[in-house]
Amino acid sequence: MRVAYVSTDPGVPVFGRKGSSVHVQALLRVLVRAGVTVHLVTVRPGDDVPADLLAGPGRVVVHPVPVVPTRTTAEREIALRAADALVGPVLDALAADGRLDLVYERYSLWGTAATAWARRSGTPSVLEVNAPLPAEQARHRELVDAESAERCARAAIGAAGTVVAVSGPVARWAAERATDPARVHVLPNGVDTARVTPAHRPDGRFTVAFVGTLKPWHGLDVLLDAFALVLPRVPRARLLVVGDGPQAAAVDDRVRGLGLGDVVERTGAVAPSDVPALLHRADVGVAPYPALDDFYFSPLKAYEYLAAGLPVVASAIGELPAALTGADGAPLGLLVPPGDAAALADALVALAADPARRATLGTRAREAAVARHDWTVVVGRALDLAGVALPVGEVSRG
Repeated sequence: MRVAYVSTDPGVPVFGRKGSSVHVQALLRVLVRAGVTVHLVTVRPGDDVPADLLAGPGRVVVHPVPVVPTRTTAEREIALRAADALVGPVLDALAADGRLDLVYERYSLWGTAATAWARRSGTPSVLEVNAPLPAEQARHRELVDAESAERCARAAIGAAGTVVAVSGPVARWAAERATDPARVHVLPNGVDTARVTPAHRPDGRFTVAFVGTLKPWHGLDVLLDAFALVLPRVPRARLLVVGDGPQAAAVDDRVRGLGLGDVVERTGAVAPSDVPALLHRADVGVAPYPALDDFYFSPLKAYEYLAAGLPVVASAIGELPAALTGADGAPLGLLVPPGDAAALADALVALAADPARRATLGTRAREAAVARHDWTVVVGRALDLAGVALPVGEVSRG
């Protein structure tokens, strides 16, 4: 089986350490383990290539797409549209060497060529939409040609055979731009349950873990305020912050201001392969998002916590309540009001005092991760929606 995976988002280094990079690598890994040859067409390959993606039952073949260097945002947008125009000829060349069974594209701000090529050639296609990118780009970075970005979104979504969106809000955004809204489906993110596994942690200090990029909307300020309330009630508690990002200095300042320097460990940026061992040091995982009017995320961290067999304490926002409820309706963690440091602290203290409850929640969490959220399940559903079967041969999960 031959699949073209297309990513023309310059903010996503495919072989990198960002959450988006972990996402792409996980999807590629499922295909490679199933014996698929994946032709990766991307403007930013990255330079931290996992060895298992280059050899195995299948493999990844990288086809870099050049982007002309620019000085301004306006020039950059034009250059990225020009780079996207090169995707079609790459797919033509691949098809000339043998039939492509699927074109799978990670939606990017200026990407239209891959889904258009798939429609012209009659090749099944999946467009994965992770965010309403024009609005996100305008709010958090800079967008000069908003009208063209909107046209690109409508063209890519309209041409796709199947659209999978990571959350309900993202699916609604995509459906508004689709020629056939019935082709748009909600498919939350997942986790590699072979890579992220539970581990027995010997009794010791109660450890709370946060994994993710240090950005304003990830709620690190709320978490630190909550932990300051936890410490007098659980004196042996500690907080492990895994990741780096634009709020790193602000996090460090808040840690010092709250007098938490001796109980907060911040790792900085780590390789994805190092995250499981760090989770093995934790008793609880947290996703402390603040109240946001447009919460459209499907947080990878929540699924990693579940796979590690950790009870999760998370804000009751967006997709998180569904993610933290088992198929039988049983909870997999605790939900707290977004932005409420006192409620977050109370939930952590309650779990610190009840190891048996933590163990029960952790067992349920792992079972749910394997049955519902493993990337093999997620990718299999996406391909099924496109009418393409994932080859038998994927490693079973336990």
